[in-house]
Amino acid sequence: MAKSRVDLLEEIAPDVERLYNRHMDAPRLWYPHEQIRWGEGEDFGAHPWSPYDYQIADGVRSSIYVNLLTEDNLPYYTDSILAHSPVGHPIRDWTFQWTMEENRHAMVMRDWVHISRCIDPTLLEDGRRVQMQKGEVPRPATFAELIAYVSFQERATQIAHRNTGSKLPKDDKIGRNVLGLIAGDETKHYLFYRDLTLAAFAIDPSAMMIAVSRQVSTFAMPGTGIPSFTRHAVRIAKEGIYGLGQYLSDVLTPILSLWDVEHLKGLTKEAEVARTELVNVKAKIAETVERMAHKAALIKPSLSRSH
Repeated sequence: MAKSRVDLLEEIAPDVERLYNRHMDAPRLWYPHEQIRWGEGEDFGAHPWSPYDYQIADGVRSSIYVNLLTEDNLPYYTDSILAHSPVGHPIRDWTFQWTMEENRHAMVMRDWVHISRCIDPTLLEDGRRVQMQKGEVPRPATFAELIAYVSFQERATQIAHRNTGSKLPKDDKIGRNVLGLIAGDETKHYLFYRDLTLAAFAIDPSAMMIAVSRQVSTFAMPGTGIPSFTRHAVRIAKEGIYGLGQYLSDVLTPILSLWDVEHLKGLTKEAEVARTELVNVKAKIAETVERMAHKAALIKPSLSRSH
């Protein structure tokens, strides 16, 4: 019989402490104000924003916009995590540390965005107000589902920041450095949740299999509260920054392989059903990615002939 939520939280406490200590033993001490060349900024009143101020592809601009607004929504992510973090449990201490580290991401991104003028500041502020008024974030039902979801989400966010940075103009060393610093933080956060979920599988493999299956079936990047999110997501995917292909190859496949979900023993009947569903969902995603790649390959020759 699967253990209850309370049992899993109690039994995983030593693993939380171990992974928290590992995280703190390798701190990333950087200061947002030190990353920006403040003297390069211009007043938006005297010099209204123009897309020609910072010329990049629409998909890259969409990625900067979505990534920054996602970071802005931090208070609601913290609230969602704290719902599964009892007072006195080490997961609560970790959540406060995570929040403190995440908070500087929006700070430094906005400083860079305003100095570089890569995003319309009015559009950005209007988007922030709309998104934060909604407070829309994923809210996993259980602690098991929470750590499974955040494992996928932190890895996906790390990839999105990293790939966005690689698409910036080569002479924008500040922007590349800013997104690299954020991606580095996200990597450490991902490793914490990935390994915590692995530890949870050792404690209660059936509960975790069910949780992972549910999260994979419904997984979506945070940001659905952002105005025109779907349109931006399509642009981001077309630019090759983050889409279903990256989710499959860089997030889902390596993480599920590390957790060894296909070879776990001693599962309950419900967990076996969940594993079958998980394998089927992954296979359907792979089929969709292959179909999309085939379609894209057919379109490219057609476009080249038309020119």
